[in-house]
Amino acid sequence: MANAINSGNPVSTTKFIINKYEDIQAGRVNQETPRGRLAFLDTNGRFTIPRVGAEADVAAFVVDWPKPLNPAPYFEGPGLNGSVPYALDDGSINAQETTFTLDPDQAYQTPWPVGFIQYEIPPMLYGLPVTSGNKCLVFDGGTFTFGSGNYVAPLSAYGYGVPVYAAYTAGDEGKVTYASSGVTTVVGRVFQKAVFGADTLTVIMKGVDAL
Repeated sequence: MANAINSGNPVSTTKFIINKYEDIQAGRVNQETPRGRLAFLDTNGRFTIPRVGAEADVAAFVVDWPKPLNPAPYFEGPGLNGSVPYALDDGSINAQETTFTLDPDQAYQTPWPVGFIQYEIPPMLYGLPVTSGNKCLVFDGGTFTFGSGNYVAPLSAYGYGVPVYAAYTAGDEGKVTYASSGVTTVVGRVFQKAVFGADTLTVIMKGVDAL
C-alpha cells in the first residue's frame, strides 16, 4: 500500500529543519526572509538579516515562519495567517469606532478585480520565505539542519566541530558560513553532515550566548 509521504507529490521540508531549540521568542521580520536565516534585532524592534560585517557580528538568531492559529486556507501577506484583502469588521469596539463612515455604501465598496494568493497548507511547508513585515519565530540557540543552498560553499568546506558565522555578502545574507570574512562572532559549530538528507548541514547554534 502506498503512503502519502513517499508517493504522489510530497512536500519537502529538507531546506530547513528544526531539530531542537533551547528557547523561542516571537518577533517580526524587516524584509522578506528565507526560512532559517540568521538575523539580529534591529533598532526598530524587528529582525533584520545582516548586510555588513558589523551586523553579522550580532546576527545570532535563527528565524522562521510563525505557527498559524486557524485551519486552511492561509493567505499571502503579513500576519499569522496572511492578510485577507478588505477584511470584514470583527465587531470589536475599536473596529466599530474606526470603521464608521457617513456613507453606508462606502464601507462595502470593493475595487474589482480582487486577486490574492492562498495556500492549503502553511506557507512554511512550501519552503517559502517569511513575508516582509510578517510575524516570525525567533530561536535562541538549538540544533538546526540547513539544506543545500541555505549555507555558503559546498558541504565539503565544513569540518565536524568547526565554527560557523553569519554571512553578509550580497545574495548570502544571513546564511551559515564557515568563512568569517572579518566577522568575529561564532554563532555555532558543525554537528552533523548529510544525516537528514543529501548535502544537509546540521549545526548547534549558540543563540544569545554567542553575543
